[in-house]
Amino acid sequence: MVKTLLPDIPNWASPALQGLTYWLGSQHALGLAANISEGAIAWELSRLLFAHRDAKRILEAEVLYRHIPELNVRGQLETSLDRADLVIANRARPSRDEPYALGCVEALIEIKHSRSQKRLVWQDIDFLGAQRQASRKRVRAFMIYASVNQRPADFTDGSGAAVKPRNRNSPNQQTPYRVRRVCRATSRIPSQNSGAIGHYAVLIEVAPGAA
Repeated sequence: MVKTLLPDIPNWASPALQGLTYWLGSQHALGLAANISEGAIAWELSRLLFAHRDAKRILEAEVLYRHIPELNVRGQLETSLDRADLVIANRARPSRDEPYALGCVEALIEIKHSRSQKRLVWQDIDFLGAQRQASRKRVRAFMIYASVNQRPADFTDGSGAAVKPRNRNSPNQQTPYRVRRVCRATSRIPSQNSGAIGHYAVLIEVAPGAA
């Protein structure tokens, strides 16, 4: 069987995700972890992504899917209010009320907290898979899964490393995904941390591979 070569993970991924784990750890140490919302995680992540993105890339939050032309070829999203948590583009649009030009959006990013119901996590992965297919795989789709003081068992093994095999399908077998990167911060060294407890940020690419 011929293996499909995947594109490299984006250059922002490792430093931004590692920074996010340290931020999660700091919130936990300060006793603020119970108040961390997905919105707060998105805000911190957007700050980190902005710092580590390629200087020529544009980062924008809460983007209407209908403003991404690859996803709205026939105007089927014309009245949709669905929004991407974060979008990375190679060119700015005139305003937030106007769509991007064709070919400008490079990646969609959805963010999930470990406190989210699992059905919502898989629902988002299936939704991202549908958007990836709608764009004919011209727009990459990622989920960033953040976990506070808990190993995310769906995406990591018992040691806290990426689950094997990395290529998997959502529970309904509808959407393929790959665990591309796992970052972790912990107050204990691995040999003294048999449960791999820590603060995690996991990069999941949905429906990876070339068109």
